[in-house]
Amino acid sequence: MVRKFCLALAAAASALAISASAWADITILVPSGSEGDGLRAAAADYAKMKNTKVETVQAPYANVFEQGANAGATKSGVFDIILMDDPWIPFFAENGHLEDLTSYFKGAGVEGPDNDFLSKSLAICRNPYNSGPYVCLPYVGNAQMFFYDAAKFKEAGVEAPKTWDDVLKAAKALTEQGGGRYFGYVFRGGQGNPVVADFMPIFWSYGADMFNADRTKVTIDTPEGAAAMKAFMALRDVSPKGVESYNANEVGTALAAGTAASSINWPNWVATFEDPSQSKMVGKISYSPIPAGTKPGSSEIGHWTMGIMAASKNKQEAFDFMMWATTAEQIKISAERGNPPVRTSVFTDQELTKQEQFRHYPVLMEAIQASTPRPRHPKWPEIENAFGIELSKAVAGTISPEEALKNSQAAVEQITGLK
Repeated sequence: MVRKFCLALAAAASALAISASAWADITILVPSGSEGDGLRAAAADYAKMKNTKVETVQAPYANVFEQGANAGATKSGVFDIILMDDPWIPFFAENGHLEDLTSYFKGAGVEGPDNDFLSKSLAICRNPYNSGPYVCLPYVGNAQMFFYDAAKFKEAGVEAPKTWDDVLKAAKALTEQGGGRYFGYVFRGGQGNPVVADFMPIFWSYGADMFNADRTKVTIDTPEGAAAMKAFMALRDVSPKGVESYNANEVGTALAAGTAASSINWPNWVATFEDPSQSKMVGKISYSPIPAGTKPGSSEIGHWTMGIMAASKNKQEAFDFMMWATTAEQIKISAERGNPPVRTSVFTDQELTKQEQFRHYPVLMEAIQASTPRPRHPKWPEIENAFGIELSKAVAGTISPEEALKNSQAAVEQITGLK
């Protein structure tokens, strides 16, 4: 299938090269940060190669969602492609803002994306998850990993943490030794996305989930949810004071300075931790999959994906760009620009993996393949905000863990209309 895909892509590229003037301009909406910067650079390369204009509009994270949603609702056609955070997919797809890619794959002579893509990277691009049609293509392969100071953990009697009990054993000992200057754990406790992202892997590892399998019932306030919350509060107790206001920068700074021994984190921080100008922990931080609770550990997947806006007037051109931008060659270039890949061949490319900055790739690939998507619901942004407010209050100690679960259950039921 890979060979057939590549031949079809080559044929399409040849036809386009012959008639570059037939190409319409493409406008792509991208987020600020390395993900958007990487696609902007790719778009510039493509425009030069095809002698066409590819415009990129870059905006902060929340504004990308708002601008994309507005363009979809008004059918303005102002954007041809949107680079989306994967939890947005149900909203855009179920509101009719994204193009079904099935006919475009058929037009290219293939059934779908080739099998060099990681299976979980492809599953996230289908709506419903892993079963519906493809509505986007994966571009940036984020998933959380567990980061820890291996030497400190070994001193605390934990060689390599496999479970949250292992983490707590080491974190308690290290926090006690630290005397308020050093902590065994650190996490993002700020309201909304930060605390939810750091809680969900723990939630899942104790068998909890936000909805039942067919998304007809909210299942937050359950015995499994209570077990996850108990573990989360225990981790809070071995974290720095004020962690309820922590976001990514505070967590990253603590790990890089060596004042916290472990955390769930995202792969974009690896470059910082391995940079002597920014980190005291170069070569000292180990990376592993998410620890287990009562169930196997699972990362929160956080892919960035490209979809074609349903109101686009340049859909075929947009699809051809997306096919080119997600080839193995371009995904490797994207990786070198700082974005985690979505293809097996790039994750295992020895030119990359022999470099210190990419030594985490085997663990990251494993984490992606063991990942779970955030609850697939078109109202996820509202759900996440409500859940995050209650979780952060529990972290701060202004409400009890039991109240946080009860309040979250009620809030999500109200948002979704489910019981």
